[in-house]
Order: sequence, then C-alpha cells, then structure tokens
Amino acid sequence: MKHIASLFYIVIIAFGFIFSGCELMNDTEMADVAYFKPIYATVEELTMDISIDPPLDYVQSGKVITYGDYVFINSPNKGIHIVDNTDPGNPINKSFISLAGNIDMAIMDDHLYADMFSALVVLDISNIDEPILMEDYTVEDVFYFDQYWNYPSWEELEDYDYDHVGYEVLDLSQGIVLDWEIEIRQEEVDSYGWWAPEIATMDSDEMSIEDVGSAKVSTAGSMTRFLPIDRFLYTISFNELVLFEVTSSHQPLRWGKLDTETLAETLFRLNDILYVGSINGMLMYDVTDAGNPSYINRIEHFRSCDPVVADEAYAYVTLRGGTNCWTDLNELQIIDIQDPQNLSVVGRHILFNPHGLAVIGDHLIVCDGTAGVKVVDVADRTSPSILGTYPIDFAYDVIVSYPTALVVGEQVMYQYDISNLPELVKISEFDILANAN
Repeated sequence: MKHIASLFYIVIIAFGFIFSGCELMNDTEMADVAYFKPIYATVEELTMDISIDPPLDYVQSGKVITYGDYVFINSPNKGIHIVDNTDPGNPINKSFISLAGNIDMAIMDDHLYADMFSALVVLDISNIDEPILMEDYTVEDVFYFDQYWNYPSWEELEDYDYDHVGYEVLDLSQGIVLDWEIEIRQEEVDSYGWWAPEIATMDSDEMSIEDVGSAKVSTAGSMTRFLPIDRFLYTISFNELVLFEVTSSHQPLRWGKLDTETLAETLFRLNDILYVGSINGMLMYDVTDAGNPSYINRIEHFRSCDPVVADEAYAYVTLRGGTNCWTDLNELQIIDIQDPQNLSVVGRHILFNPHGLAVIGDHLIVCDGTAGVKVVDVADRTSPSILGTYPIDFAYDVIVSYPTALVVGEQVMYQYDISNLPELVKISEFDILANAN
C-alpha cells in the first residue's frame, strides 16, 4: 500500500506540473507544505548499529536457512532470528541479530553473509552465543534496493495541518534512506493552489539477490537469493547475478556480475546446474566452473513471482499472483529439463497463493500461503495431483532434511516427519516469541 500511495503522490505532482505550465494567473500566496523528508544513515553508521540482542518476536515471514542444529529466520529489513533446533520437538528462540535492511543470508564455514541494504556484511558465528561482526569484511554498494522501502503512508499526515504535500529530492550522497519524517514548511503557491515541487528521484544505481566443495554451508529454502557454490557466494541484485569469491580467511571479494536480462528472484542448485527463478521465467546456468557460470537456456511465462526447485529430469515452479507479482495466476508448473535446449512445460496444477516448495522423489511439499501446506503427487509429471492439505495460518517456505521438513509460517515454525509421504506428521509447532526460551 505504501508503494501505491507513493505512485498516487507522484501522479498528483505530475498534474501540478502540467497545470503550472499554463500561465492563467501570476498571483501567489503563502501556504503550509508538508514535506516527506528522508533520514539518512551511512553504511558505517548502520554497521555500528549491528548488535546481538535477546530474542524478539517473529512477526513477519522472511527467508530461512539451516546450519547444523540452528535455524536462521529473517525478519524483513530488521534482522535475523537464531533458533536452537537441537531438539526438533522443543526449539528454542535463542537470540536476534539486529541488522537493518536485511533480507537474505547464507553461511559458509561458520561465517554468516547477509545483506544490509546495499552492502554485504559478515559475522563470525563459530561461537553461536557471541557472533562477531567482521568490520573489515563489509563490501559496500553491491546490491540494488528500494530507497522508498519505508515510505510514509497518507494516514501519517492526518495529525498535521497543511495545504499541500511536498517531496524532497533524495541526495544519495548522504547515505541510505533509513526513515522519513514530516516537516511543515511555508512556501509560495499561486492563487489556484498549483505548486511545482521538486520530484523525488532515485539514481538507477541505487534501485531495487551440507558440503559443497571444501566449504561447510547452510541449507536454504526455495525463496533464497543467496547461495554458496564451491568457494563462491552467488547473490541476486535486481537483474544481476553478483558473485563473491570467499577467501580462505572467509573474506568476500567482488568477483563478477552477470546480467540475467530479467528481474531475478530465487536461486536453486542441483549438481552443476543453477536454476534462477525470475518474474517471467526460469533460467539455467552451468556452474561446473563456479567462478565462470555459463548460460544454458531459459523458459518464459507470464509475469509472476516464482521460486524453482529441480530433480534430475524436471524443474518445479510455483507461479504466484498478487499486487507485487503482476498477475492473478496461481499454479504449479512442471518443466521437462532432460534436454536443456528444448525446455517445455509438461504439467500444471492450480494453487491458491503458492510460495516456497521442495521436491522429495515423486512428491512435492508446497507452501501455499494462507491455504496451508500441500503434498503433491508428481509420479506422473504430466498430471500432478494434490494428495493432502495441512492447514496453517500462512505457509511461506520449506527446507527438507530427510526425514524431516521445516516450514516457516507467520510467527510460527512447523516441523514434520516426512518419512511416510504423502503423510506429514507434525513434530513441533513453535511460536517464535521472545519469551519462548
């Protein structure tokens, strides 16, 4: 809704410009103009604010990874919850890494790599009770992000007296927009009330990405944009695959960027193939040489949000509709990948509002939003069928570590025994609350 409000404001301003160009009257008057004024923070200031805090409530679905006996769950733009899952029947909400602007993360050899708005930061988690920020390892200006992520809503103006609304031009040299404040200024407008403020703009460079080789790495859900491959960290930044080389001292170094020519969303690796889910299709890359990925092929569909997983012969994509996904299509698609140069959709099934998914042999576990968790039979890839639905408030993403599956929902983490698919047997239902430990 904030982005819709922002668009509305810009349209109003545009009309202001059009009419201000018509010289109907030159009389002017003073008026109160309410400005949305950005509050900036530099990367250095944000880094100094990173802290390890007591556990907080988990209130919004975010990305999830597992590492050893621990589960790391992102709270969008706020930080990372650490959950001790040593006993799956009794998880413990252990602590919270306060990290502004965080959306994605991955772990390699006891080092947590996470985004902080446009920067990549690293924490040593070898002592999980006392994670240590590696201050010298921060890489600045590598990720696109939305400077308007925290834009005020129209309702926030209700407590102010004003005649017009203004928008201050972003000065990105001052840093990252961390918040906004409202400031009333006396300014001159013409008698018709038309007023031509400066339109806020955003630099294109600041817009809104088990054992592998010798590294011990985290396991991610299907919604991830961070993925370790050998000694490299693959990330998504808007349309680009951004690669970092991770040195023997665990420092990430800028390595290379690859334009996917679409808005990339998710990463999944099987053997030497990297699958990229995007807003209009699935892309395949050969990562035999992890430092030099090569494009194989792509298959396109209507614009939507779509994570992807795969087995040796098929890829499985959930297409999700909604305001941010540019479509009303909600379905599972099964893609034959046996001939990478001749990709084709061979099966479909309607869903409600799918998010993450996982494949286990001839079954899929699909997180279908408010429709819960669904088990899908894909023994016949041309005719998938839903065998069971397990209602939960909101199913966001799933990680399988056979014979268990971990599902992240809204404020709750669920764990299931999946040894007798299509049956799911609940092991635990854990409210991720600050007092849970």
